Amino acid sequence: MKIILRHKALFVIVSITLSLIVACEKKYFVKPPGPKVAVQTTALEATYVSTAPLTLSDSYWKNADYLKVSVGNLNKNALYSNGYLNMTGTYGGTSSFNAGGDPKLTMKAAYDDSKLYIYVEWVDNNLDATNALATLLGASDPLKSDTTGQWTSQGNSDKMAIAFDLNNSSSSEGTFVDKGCAASCHQGKMQPAAGSVDIWSWDVATTDALGYAADMVTDANKGLVKDTGNAMVTSNKKVPGNPRSQPAYEWSGVDQSFTRPDGKTTLLDAGYYLLNTTATTNITPFIGDYHKGDLVYHNSVYGCGHCHGDEGGGDGPSGSATPFAAVGFAKKYSRASLISFASSGNHEGNTYWSQVPAASVNDLIAYIKGLGGVPGVLLSPPSGSHADVWSVSNVTRSRINVTPHTLYQVILVRKLNTGNADDVQFTTPEGKSYPFGIALMNADGKNHIGSLKQMLTFKLK
Repeated sequence: MKIILRHKALFVIVSITLSLIVACEKKYFVKPPGPKVAVQTTALEATYVSTAPLTLSDSYWKNADYLKVSVGNLNKNALYSNGYLNMTGTYGGTSSFNAGGDPKLTMKAAYDDSKLYIYVEWVDNNLDATNALATLLGASDPLKSDTTGQWTSQGNSDKMAIAFDLNNSSSSEGTFVDKGCAASCHQGKMQPAAGSVDIWSWDVATTDALGYAADMVTDANKGLVKDTGNAMVTSNKKVPGNPRSQPAYEWSGVDQSFTRPDGKTTLLDAGYYLLNTTATTNITPFIGDYHKGDLVYHNSVYGCGHCHGDEGGGDGPSGSATPFAAVGFAKKYSRASLISFASSGNHEGNTYWSQVPAASVNDLIAYIKGLGGVPGVLLSPPSGSHADVWSVSNVTRSRINVTPHTLYQVILVRKLNTGNADDVQFTTPEGKSYPFGIALMNADGKNHIGSLKQMLTFKLK
């Protein structure tokens, strides 16, 4: 009996000891939580971060909660005036964008003590990086009956824009608070009937090259205009605003190196971008008479058409050669380097070139450059409120590769409070929500798809 009691006592002691150990493990040896798993949300939720997620590879974006945005038609069936051709790739709305395929628009967000970070991702089957390319004998536009036998402005770029209410905007559709960016448009114009809207416009052919999105505003009085400060985009037309004007400038041959606001340096592809800064000599006046150059090019004795084709397609009666009509041809040669190569032994057609009258050389090159197209805009670093929104993307600007392309990834960065009257301010945003709209454009600047209203919510720290 004493042995049994001793065994029972020992059992009780062991049980109590094990219970205490288990209790201690629960209290002092808590299992660490698993890795963060991204969750789909119904609003764009900005999480507070201590380290700025300024790169696409940042671990924050890999695991951040995300908003999937269902897109619909926002504007369609709008055309540019004559002289502007093939600039409305989203003419049919969602049926035109990716041939009706879902762009799979996804958004993520973060904020810290001073800045807001918005990540946007979408599928676009084609990278369109030209903007009103000054072109001779360009392609006809299937949506327009418009002559192409002279200079025209050809092609448009891919764009994305986000709109926030700035000052109680409204239109015939209602208020921004209720209807989102439908309040930005009135009577067919990007202009509210009352109030104002802050618009951040990202463009692969213009703003992205410089590392920005254009900070703009539309109000009832002026319509859509840039915020105060130096513009980053100006027309490269000898007659500004005339789509049938020849270019004012061309690439000089100097490498177009540019340091973006995030501190990273990029080299810009001269076939698509012309950088105009006071500190460089990247551009030079476009010279030559293309009418005279046309006659030289098609001369029966020494014309380039023998090898390069009647319209620069690269397949002439005497053989195949470089297709001058290829978009981006200008990135290979400046005017000086083209003359140097054409007269060298490396040029199989140098016997033709040697017969071109010296007085006609610049006319001929004006025609040749026109066949491939010259960028229709000049890019300059912005300043002031116009420069408030930075951008980071997956576009390789040093050598544009238009195919294959399936995905855009863009980060927009802006101060929470800029102090500028033409900007929406996210003052002490923790716990607050803001309505916004988002639009996508495929080779277009008038027609767009997207969502009229979503909500940006700043989560508690």
